Amino acid sequence: MSTNTVERTFPVRERTAWVIVVIVWAGYLVLYLLGTSGAAHTVAKGLLMPALLLWVLAATAPAAPRLLVAGLVLATVGDVGLRVEFLVGMAGFLVMQVLYVIGFVRLGAWPRVRSGWPVALGYLVFAIVANALLGPRLGELQIPVLVYSIALCTMAIFAAGVSGRVGLGGLLFLVSDMLIGVGEADLDFAGRGLIVLVTYLAAQYLIATGWVRVVRPDVTLPL
Repeated sequence: MSTNTVERTFPVRERTAWVIVVIVWAGYLVLYLLGTSGAAHTVAKGLLMPALLLWVLAATAPAAPRLLVAGLVLATVGDVGLRVEFLVGMAGFLVMQVLYVIGFVRLGAWPRVRSGWPVALGYLVFAIVANALLGPRLGELQIPVLVYSIALCTMAIFAAGVSGRVGLGGLLFLVSDMLIGVGEADLDFAGRGLIVLVTYLAAQYLIATGWVRVVRPDVTLPL
């Protein structure tokens, strides 16, 4: 699909969409560093994934990957939900992980997952160790976190089967959510929240752009 076709079928150009992503993400980072809370913070956080979704739609119109689109919508539910009720946010991300896995399988991840089984084994060991260490400190969240971690680990495994870019995104997502678990286990440390934010944004960026590059190899990415 040519760039001209994309521009005719979607009202926002790819370059314009990237500018919006940068503005929205940089704006939220500033609010975070300033310690802003309340409604302004929640609204700004709720715009993070819609901004990325806007670029996805601009880059892949008129046939955007439906599972990626739905995943980013559910990530928005997760982002806002975590600020309102932790389990609501986790549920949003849980369904997102499932959709990503299905999407990665459809992109042809399974053969690479099967041949690269040591990677899958490494992720599984990591998940088992993390749950064993953090689980007893999570209280009533222990079982929900265990279920979510299984979905998260599966997503990271299949992400590695799509491409190096998507695989790195899956790994960073695993790191980000593990650090959220560390916080919920009352093992906080300086800078944890910022690391969670940066790794999360990088993860979604790499997954979304890697996905788009698979379905549209001629796409131009800034990074």
